[in-house]
Amino acid sequence: MTSGTVEGLVRLDESGWRRGLSTLMRAGFASWWRTRTWWIQALLWTAVINGALAAMIWGDAPEGPSVFSLFGVMTMFAAIAVAIVMQDAIVGEKRSGTAAWVLSKPTSRPAFMLSKLVPNAVGTTATMLAIPAVVMYLQVSLAGIEVSPLRFALGTAVAALNLMFYLTLTLMLGTLVASAGAVIAAPLAFAFGQQLLGSSISAVLPWALVVPVGESDVSVVGALIDGTPLDSVAPIVVTAAACIVFTVVAFWRWNRTEL
Repeated sequence: MTSGTVEGLVRLDESGWRRGLSTLMRAGFASWWRTRTWWIQALLWTAVINGALAAMIWGDAPEGPSVFSLFGVMTMFAAIAVAIVMQDAIVGEKRSGTAAWVLSKPTSRPAFMLSKLVPNAVGTTATMLAIPAVVMYLQVSLAGIEVSPLRFALGTAVAALNLMFYLTLTLMLGTLVASAGAVIAAPLAFAFGQQLLGSSISAVLPWALVVPVGESDVSVVGALIDGTPLDSVAPIVVTAAACIVFTVVAFWRWNRTEL
């Protein structure tokens, strides 16, 4: 039998780490885009983020820097939601036996992990940040607040990096511990504990991406959107590096996990 369509069936020539990848990816994306999940999350976060900003945007004298900094702060709540969404991505499937069942089929462990990482990264970023950000851009434009589309997109991308920090952290913890409580507790503690570490330390952590730190009046996100010079690119570099490390550790540990 050769590759191709035979009576409605398609043979997929996948081997090595790609074994089962396309099937698992389809299932992962379907859990977002073929259910009510995507539009419920999109409506929720559009309302939360834009509702909080509306009073400032439509005030008597709306100020761009203040609006954009508040936008960054509001995305922090979305980052916490990402950790909550991801807490059972690995632990829940290990407990239920789903992971063991899936891996008993012709699927590889890297493919399984990718099917948890990529669809959830795309789904959370699109529904919790990208769609609300588009609505916010329309709001500020209608309110007469000048903002460059390119700068706004860049600032939103940095806010997305903050989301990915918590997504990859939670994914990694799911491979390291067996308790769903521990998986969610660590990201929550870190999210709100960063501000207690002192401004010199928190200024290089993900916190500085979305919340003003120390004597600064704007976060990295706010500065990028407003066109204000950045005090430092350290939080961007540190957060991106942490995402890579968390992802590598998650894949490494998952390949050695006994189910």
